[in-house]
Amino acid sequence: TKERLDTKHPEDRKGISGCRMFDGEDLEYHNRVKMQMMQQKDWVEQQKREKKIACQMEKEEEMAYAKQTLELNRMRGMLEDENNKKRRDMLKAMQEENQRLAKEKKDREKREKLEELESDYQEIAFAMDPYGNNPMPENYQEYAKSKQIFHKPQKLFHFVIYQKLFIQMN
Repeated sequence: TKERLDTKHPEDRKGISGCRMFDGEDLEYHNRVKMQMMQQKDWVEQQKREKKIACQMEKEEEMAYAKQTLELNRMRGMLEDENNKKRRDMLKAMQEENQRLAKEKKDREKREKLEELESDYQEIAFAMDPYGNNPMPENYQEYAKSKQIFHKPQKLFHFVIYQKLFIQMN
């Protein structure tokens, strides 16, 4: 056989028979296949571990994201509740202020109406009797309240009619 220098078998030729290994023959085949199978098994196990770790990290990231989202939603809800409470309080205060202003306006208009009626009464009383013999009641406000004059939106036309009658009679 042709001897090659790059092979190990020249050392294997020592002994009684120098033909223990031939070119192209692979005596370590079974050991090599076993070792490759073990390496492949180790690689598969390593890939499984890496994949499991990656899945675990992904789950942890998802849980952290869910926790963060939940916390943000809770905080947003609290802020919205606080904002809604402030808005309700502000609207309630505005409503109370508007009611107060409306009451003031109504009272002012009532007072002005009563003053106007008193003034009209005084004019009519003077026009009907310039000498002081007033046929109208003495306390006009009690008279107006008893007749509920200040609740009526129209003027007291009967006073105007008395005035016109008085003018026609004179």
